[in-house]
Amino acid sequence: MILTSLTLRNFRNYQNAQMELDHGIHLITGINAQGKTNLLEAIYFLSTTRSHRTGDDHDLIMESQELAVLKGRIQKQSRNIDLRIALSPQGKNLFLYQTSIKRVSDFIGELNAILFCPDDMALFQASPRARRRFIDMELSKLSKSYTRVLNEAGRLLKERNACLKQEHIDMTYLDVLSERLMEQQVIIIKQRQHFLEDLLKNCQSFYERLTQDHTKLRFDYLCCVPYSEAEGELKDQLMKKFEKNKERDCLYRQTTVGIHKEDFAFMINDRNVSSYASQGQKRSVLLAMKVGLVKMIYQLTHEYPILLLDDVFSELDEHRKQMLLQELPKEVQTLITTTDLKEIPLSDQRTYHIWQVESGNIKKIE
Repeated sequence: MILTSLTLRNFRNYQNAQMELDHGIHLITGINAQGKTNLLEAIYFLSTTRSHRTGDDHDLIMESQELAVLKGRIQKQSRNIDLRIALSPQGKNLFLYQTSIKRVSDFIGELNAILFCPDDMALFQASPRARRRFIDMELSKLSKSYTRVLNEAGRLLKERNACLKQEHIDMTYLDVLSERLMEQQVIIIKQRQHFLEDLLKNCQSFYERLTQDHTKLRFDYLCCVPYSEAEGELKDQLMKKFEKNKERDCLYRQTTVGIHKEDFAFMINDRNVSSYASQGQKRSVLLAMKVGLVKMIYQLTHEYPILLLDDVFSELDEHRKQMLLQELPKEVQTLITTTDLKEIPLSDQRTYHIWQVESGNIKKIE
C-alpha cells in the first residue's frame, strides 16, 4: 500500500495543499511551526478518523473557516482507492469511492498508517484509558469486526449505565443488558489478548538488535477476569464478576467492572517500563512496537502500512537510526519530518524524496 496523493483544504495551517507521492522515503523538512506535523496528522486522520493531538475535530479546521477537507488516494495491489473526509462544526462526513460512509468501521483501515511521534513517550505514564485507546485503535486497523464489536459494547455500556441511573432500576432489564454486554466483552477480551501476544512476538527480536543487550520485553493484559481461551469459561467469570458488583453498580449508578476499566502493562525484565526504564529504553520499546505493528499488518493483509515518523531521529543515536531504517522493508512507504536533513542516515539502497514546508506551503525539492 502507498499513498499516491494527498490534498488538504483549510486543514490546520494548510489553505490549499497537494502532494503527489511515490514509493520510498519522503523527508519533510523545514523549521519548527511551519506545518510538518500537520501533514502527518492529516494522513493519520485519513487512516483512523481521529487526531493524535486533539480530541476536538473543530481544532483541525483553519481559523475563520467553516469547512476543512482531506482527500487521499491510496494504491493497493494496482487498485486505487479514494478517501475523503469533510469536517465542519456539525461533525465529520466520510466518503469512500465518492460514496458517503455511515459506519466508521467501514472506513478505518482502508488506509493503514502507523505513527510514531514524541507524544507517544507518554503512553507508559498515561492513564489506563490512554493505553486502552492505543490498543483499541491499533486493533481496529487490523480488524473491522473488532471495531463493530467495540462500538456495540460501548452502546450497551451506555444503555446499562442509563438503566442504573433510573430512580427505580428495572433489574430484569439490567440483567438482559448485562448478558448482551458480556457476549461482546468476551470477543473483545480474546482479541486484545491475542493482539498483545502477536505484538510481542513481532517486536522482541528487533528490540534486542536495537538495544544490543539481553533485556526481555513482556506485555501483560490486566484483564478484568482471569483469562481463558475458552469462551464459555470467560463468560462465566464475567457473569460472576457482574453479579458480585451488581449492588455496587446500583449504588454508584454506573458499571464499575468490565473492559472499559482494564489496563495493560509493558515490562522490561519483569519490571514496569513506566517506573523502571530510562528514556532511551522507553523510546526503544516504542520503536520496536511500531515496527512490530508494521509486520503484523503485513501478515494479516499482505500489504505494508504507511509509516509516519514525526521528529523521531533527533532523539536517536546513530546506531538506532541505522537499525530503524535497515529493519524496515523497502516496500514500506515512509514519511519522516525533520528540521535537519543531516539527522537522517541516507543510504544508496533507498529511494528518497525531499519536501520543503514553509508557512503551510509544501513543495518538492528535485
